[in-house]
Amino acid sequence: MGDKRIALWTLLGVLLAGPSAAAQKYTYPTPPPQNQPYTTEPAYAPPPTPKVSSHRGFQGGFNIGVPIFLDVDKDVVRPGADLHAFGGYDIGYAMFGLDLGVMWTPIDLNKVPGAVNGGRSPVTRLYFSPEVRVQVPNKSPILPYLAATFDVNWWRFKETGVACGFWYCTQVKVFRFTPGFTGKFGIAFRVSQGTYIDLGIKYSLSGAGDFFLRREQWVTPYLGVLIR
Repeated sequence: MGDKRIALWTLLGVLLAGPSAAAQKYTYPTPPPQNQPYTTEPAYAPPPTPKVSSHRGFQGGFNIGVPIFLDVDKDVVRPGADLHAFGGYDIGYAMFGLDLGVMWTPIDLNKVPGAVNGGRSPVTRLYFSPEVRVQVPNKSPILPYLAATFDVNWWRFKETGVACGFWYCTQVKVFRFTPGFTGKFGIAFRVSQGTYIDLGIKYSLSGAGDFFLRREQWVTPYLGVLIR
């Protein structure tokens, strides 16, 4: 009987001491000190991709071309020269502007049968045109574009008139009006920030108006400088 009591008390002591020993072995996590700053590793954000069409501002340029008339006698109507300047507002994918220019086309009267006075004299064209240009902005140094203009032309070929004031009269050069249209295709090559070499060709036509007896057309390859 005494042995049973000893065994019972021993078992009871083990059961009571077990949870206390397990509790002593467990270690609770301690929070960081209150004065320690809390930091987190920032998430990686890729740099924003620049928009290639974000350009806004002035675009302008100047070029020199060689007009070549179509459907004419090439021995009489020779290739000439075209000085052309333009400027406008560039919104990235398009440009709206105004063109100004002067063009000369030599006429070889020595090759015209029955001409009274020989030699070579130029047909002069003065013009200005509103222009709409569509372009393809990109990350490369090459900027292709298409453009259309509606031309206001004044032509002259050796024609003069007399203009009189109150006291005297004087001889003046006479220019005659024709409407026209021009389409352009070009490629601008960037050589420095905002500066391009402009290479292209344009097709032009003019109605009869007050100068020609029929519709005339010509092509003009050109080379110049573009600023944007």
